[in-house]
Amino acid sequence: MLELKYSKPSQPATQTTLNSPGADVEERLEDLERADRSLYKMIGMEVWSIAKTMDDIYPGFWNQFMANRRIAMKNFIDQKQNHRANEEHPFL
Repeated sequence: MLELKYSKPSQPATQTTLNSPGADVEERLEDLERADRSLYKMIGMEVWSIAKTMDDIYPGFWNQFMANRRIAMKNFIDQKQNHRANEEHPFL
């Protein structure tokens, strides 16, 4: 079963005075990193649920999706490499 954990931000909603600016910045960075991880976990869960639903409706959907993704990624990388090779640096 999927378990979601929620944690409250360590900083109150009101503005506080800075006693130790370094510690406050570190706490805010930790809060941002925690929020970032939570966002990516939620996005991953949503993608998984969509893929699972589609695979239940259309068997083989996920395999075809991944095959198409591999082809698209390979084409994208090839285009980026060709673009860099043909591009002159703007400052030279």
